[in-house]
Amino acid sequence: MCGFQYSSPTTWVGPSNIAAEADCTIWNNDPSQLCYNCDSCKAGLLGNLRHEWRKANIILIITVVVLIWVYLIACSAYRNAQTEELFRRYKQGWA
Repeated sequence: MCGFQYSSPTTWVGPSNIAAEADCTIWNNDPSQLCYNCDSCKAGLLGNLRHEWRKANIILIITVVVLIWVYLIACSAYRNAQTEELFRRYKQGWA
């Protein structure tokens, strides 16, 4: 798109006339700069974040479903324990 020529893994040689994109003029070979405030860097970062958050959302949904299931089992066990205690008192003549 910009017409950069590959020089080495960390450097690219830019063309003499850069008029295609605004991102092409922002590019710099300085390895200390991680992003050059260009739209393609921002788009790549957002794409990566969406992918990572999608994984996290799936894990959170599974965790919530498991916790709801455990809660329902605990409530059912508690209710059954109270019912058995009530019937035990009734049989002994306390109620």
